[in-house]
Amino acid sequence: MIRVVSRPGPISWLAIDRWCEANGVSDEDRVYVHDLIRALDAVFLRHRNQAITQDMQTLMRK
Repeated sequence: MIRVVSRPGPISWLAIDRWCEANGVSDEDRVYVHDLIRALDAVFLRHRNQAITQDMQTLMRK
């Protein structure tokens, strides 16, 4: 049985920078926004990938 599973990846630096540009974030505040988004994204990715792993383990037991 072959299963293809897509796992989410991190938000790109360019996407964050473009969001900052579109929303008028100052150059001074961009460092903070980048750091904040990276930290939140890391937590989300860890949580989501653990959930995917558990789902796949459950699926393979069936």
